[in-house]
Amino acid sequence: GRDAANAALEAIGSSYRAPAVDGLTSLSATANVVLVGLAIGVVFAVVGLLLFAYRELEETVEPDSEMGDPTGIDLDALDEDGVRAAPIEAFESMSEPEALEAAQHAIDEGDHGKAQAILDRHDEAHEPDPDAPEPPAHETDPLFTPVGPIGAIQRGREWVDWGQRLRRQGQPLAVFAVVLFGLAYAVLGYPGEVNALLAQGGFDVAVPALGYSTVVAAGLAAAGTLAFVAVLVGVYVLLACYFAGTDPTAVNVGQLSTAELERAPPATFTALSEQEANFYANRALAADDDARARLILDRYDEATAAAEEAAEEDEAEPGSVSDRAQRAGGTFLDEFAEDTDEDDIGGYYKDIQFILGSLTSGLFYIVGTFMAVMAGTFFWLYTGGIRDVYADFLARVPGEVLEPGQTAAEASKVIALHPVEALVFEVKFSALLGVAAVLPLIAYFAWPALRDRGFVRGRREVIFGWAALLSAGLLGGLVFGYFEVAPRIISYLVEDALSANMTISYRITDFFWLIFFTTAGIGILADVPVLMALLNTAGVSYTAMRTRWREVMIGMMLVAALLTPADALTMIMITIPLMAAYGVGLGLLYVLTLGGRRNLRKPTVGPASSDDG
Repeated sequence: GRDAANAALEAIGSSYRAPAVDGLTSLSATANVVLVGLAIGVVFAVVGLLLFAYRELEETVEPDSEMGDPTGIDLDALDEDGVRAAPIEAFESMSEPEALEAAQHAIDEGDHGKAQAILDRHDEAHEPDPDAPEPPAHETDPLFTPVGPIGAIQRGREWVDWGQRLRRQGQPLAVFAVVLFGLAYAVLGYPGEVNALLAQGGFDVAVPALGYSTVVAAGLAAAGTLAFVAVLVGVYVLLACYFAGTDPTAVNVGQLSTAELERAPPATFTALSEQEANFYANRALAADDDARARLILDRYDEATAAAEEAAEEDEAEPGSVSDRAQRAGGTFLDEFAEDTDEDDIGGYYKDIQFILGSLTSGLFYIVGTFMAVMAGTFFWLYTGGIRDVYADFLARVPGEVLEPGQTAAEASKVIALHPVEALVFEVKFSALLGVAAVLPLIAYFAWPALRDRGFVRGRREVIFGWAALLSAGLLGGLVFGYFEVAPRIISYLVEDALSANMTISYRITDFFWLIFFTTAGIGILADVPVLMALLNTAGVSYTAMRTRWREVMIGMMLVAALLTPADALTMIMITIPLMAAYGVGLGLLYVLTLGGRRNLRKPTVGPASSDDG
């Protein structure tokens, strides 16, 4: 064997040679063979002992567990001493029913000491730590447990503030009901007029004439409206209850009891704004419930802090593609807005959102007034008002600009290129008057929010004085334009065309918008200085108006673009008189405020004097 091993070593190029057995030690060859045999026997004995120990340990482990896992120890394979010496982790993962079952099995085998040892180790593993904090109630006893749709509706009806829902949704619902009743009454009581209106609008449909009297039509329209609104309200109530019973963010915190506030999930409080959380806390303080107020604020702070930490963890890692894109985009935008503060942008957005939210309390009055003015104006124009205005306006054109025997209507013809062109003008003009009518209401309901944000001063009752002064300026300018400015402009255009042997033909929309801008436009120009003086009494300084003329010009150009046809020349022609009126207003304020040194009221917008600009 040694020769074969040496030959193999020589074949692979190795210089090592296996030594002879008699050369390993100083003993004889027979003794060396016996020594090697003993060494091999010891090796096999050690390996056998290791295998035996492994098999014994494996029998004490659950079949589905792994070696080295303390929770996988099979207690049935241990005696009493083994149970007491087992790691505590083996009992921490054991439930109380499992411990009782293992103890009963030991009793059945007659080993009462082992059974007592199992119960003692289980109690030791599950003994509560007095220093450990108690888990929050929303984890141990959550408010939202799985229930069916019926259970969610029954649970959610207690968590909805129906008074708040009524204040928010009642006014739009009332407006919708009034509109629906008006449409139903018109269709049932006046089908002929409705069909005529649809035909003028180019609609190839007609409502049937059922022959109801106006009283019956009103009753049917009212009954149908009430039934439809009742179904709509019922569906809304069911959906509101269901969402409140299933969605933590749809719960009204004010409707929860103190115990329910502790059990509510964090999502209920992250859905609140800081203003809402303070509102509910102040309401609890007003009810002498300090604990409830503190609980609301604590839960809100904990929920928002956890949400912010989660948001920070979800941010892009430094050096990633998204992180580099965000930094590149931010750098690019910073080049265009070096002086813009993100807090300022967020503050402006919150201010606008707060002011618009304050209008919801008067939405019914705003929408109702708009619809009443718009409907009344349209009805007047549609039933012959536009014809009366046309005839009265042309009657004021001086006769000396006309040819002998010629009337103003013959000299300046008004034509319609489309059957609904006059109808479109009537709708636009009616909507414009409706907007003008609700502007004082909008200012009235937005005044408290504007005052809270520091934009204006004083009580909101001053709006009535504002509305009176602006209405007087508008009516005065309108009368002056109607009797003096507009006839002179039309006379000049007619005389110029007749001297050139031209025939004048106006589109109906262009003609009446010309009348509007030369009559109501004069009133608007007269109102610009009046409005500037009123704003100065509300806290807008003369310096702010003088230094912000560029922003004002852009705003006027936007208004002109909305009110005029789609051409730049007309927009500029409207903007120039408005800016001229703004300049007149600045001159008037310069005199009233002594050059901006003494405003009519302490400013809330802009510096107090012109020296600060």
